[in-house]
Amino acid sequence: MENEIMTIASTATGDKQIRSEPPDRQKLNQRMKSLINERTRWADRWKEIRNYELPFIGHFDDTEDRTNPARRKDINIANGTAWMCDQVFAAGVLSGLTPPSRKWFKFTFSNSQLNDNTDALKILDVRQEIVESVLAKSNFYNSVHSVYMELPFGQCPLGVFMDREKGVRFVPMTIGTYYLGTDGNGLVNTIARRFRLTLPQLIDYFGKDALPENLKAMVDRGETRYEKKFLVNWICEPNNDSLPGKLDRLNMPFKSVYWLEGSNEKEYLYVGGFESFPCPVARYNVTSNQPYATGPGWWAEGDSKALQVLKKDYLTAIELSVKPPMQGSAELAMTGVNMIPGGFTPTNMNSAVQPLFNVQTNLSYLSDEIQRTEDRIKEAYSANLFMMLDNLGTHNMTAQEVQARQSEKLSQLGPVVERLQEEFLNLIIDRVYNILDRAHVFPPIPDEMRELFDAEIKVEYISPLAQAQKMSGVVNIEQTIGFVMQMAQAWPEALKSVNAIKTVSKYMDYLGTPAEMRKDPEEIEQEIQAEQEAQAQAQQEQQAMMVAQAAPNITQAAKNATEAANDGNPALQEWMGMGY
Repeated sequence: MENEIMTIASTATGDKQIRSEPPDRQKLNQRMKSLINERTRWADRWKEIRNYELPFIGHFDDTEDRTNPARRKDINIANGTAWMCDQVFAAGVLSGLTPPSRKWFKFTFSNSQLNDNTDALKILDVRQEIVESVLAKSNFYNSVHSVYMELPFGQCPLGVFMDREKGVRFVPMTIGTYYLGTDGNGLVNTIARRFRLTLPQLIDYFGKDALPENLKAMVDRGETRYEKKFLVNWICEPNNDSLPGKLDRLNMPFKSVYWLEGSNEKEYLYVGGFESFPCPVARYNVTSNQPYATGPGWWAEGDSKALQVLKKDYLTAIELSVKPPMQGSAELAMTGVNMIPGGFTPTNMNSAVQPLFNVQTNLSYLSDEIQRTEDRIKEAYSANLFMMLDNLGTHNMTAQEVQARQSEKLSQLGPVVERLQEEFLNLIIDRVYNILDRAHVFPPIPDEMRELFDAEIKVEYISPLAQAQKMSGVVNIEQTIGFVMQMAQAWPEALKSVNAIKTVSKYMDYLGTPAEMRKDPEEIEQEIQAEQEAQAQAQQEQQAMMVAQAAPNITQAAKNATEAANDGNPALQEWMGMGY
């Protein structure tokens, strides 16, 4: 049958070839159209934010981005405070949430009881180190920095794909190049894109055999045109048409379909799928179940537009004070005036040149308003939080005070951090972990541990921003211990109110201590029991020694008493039961 797709499907009875019809093009086109219409209401705001705040980010096909991508894009900007704040924000989130130079996540079990098994945690630590190594060798940190740069628009997707060379490849998608859809819970589960490729690029990307018949004919005729670009559509969404028990590429949980705009209904560049959603989306602030979010760029838009007007007025006022409009006679208008410093213009007495009006040179009110507007933009972008150490006067503060102030300020980003961890980083790490697991990159699990790893593995974050969220728990523990120690000075029994082992364990949990540094609870219990038994044995030996040392004295005393009784002491004889 023409245009059928042949694949290998795994079934309960073994692998066999199956034939499957291509996806319904009409449904795909309708879905794409609905996604485009949904995004239209947001695109106008994104363009305004780009024009007045972030001019070097984004690509919109309905603008000169397609026809003249090399043009200057910052012509509406006289003051670049928002752009500088965005760089500070992105760098701050990168170093605070996903720092390349330190550990920022660890694997644990969802079942807290399993986290007491130190051997199992050591296996998780090894897997964590492998995932960290793969992320470091890939383009993850460059890509995620690009994502954070785009968060002021509200959101940014990051594609996570398998790579034969580095294991995983990441593809950030700039604003204006994607369309999103959500499920009933408001979580993004659909992404679509429209991009343009030349014929050689299509061959390199999909292969010649995947091209529509008209393009194959062009290739056969040698008409490889490099200047003409073709519009490619891509959509990835939940696969509601998958067959139960089938594990081939057409029956994955998420389907992935590429087709060329204007091609025949049954001509597809690629039809496949993914085991999990391949493009986690970082979102800043979400309302209801909307697929798109808002961010700092939305809140700073009014101030950014006002700032450009203020800066232009400020520069205009300076220019008017330096080069004011002049007035003179009609004769001077014909001959002109030499405005060069030190220049000479001959005039009659009645044809003097003078300023048309006086310009006020006191610009302090404009400078103050510009400064206030810049400060509001910095607050919207949270740039003041990430630059706070430069403003705290740390030379008069202890390290503990600096840490406390830092944690207090960074905790203001708590809701954003929680959303990024839950909707974005969790999906990235989960997808990378599963890609490596399917590729058998991880060392095999010992047979005695295999049952434990059937339990759910969760990600725990230990980055500076995540630690700032947990710092309240650490502070509570420290304050409790300090209070108990003070009480114990007057009432020693207060120490019995605290379980020392569990307190230290909880403290380690907050700080994300590696499993190698922790002892198994059973091992701790055995050590405590051994110490107690050793102390009991030592006490018994000490008592036996005391008895042994006292025995000669008791024997001598008994001998003396007997001799005294034999000497005729009636009272002593009666007490010892000796007859007269």
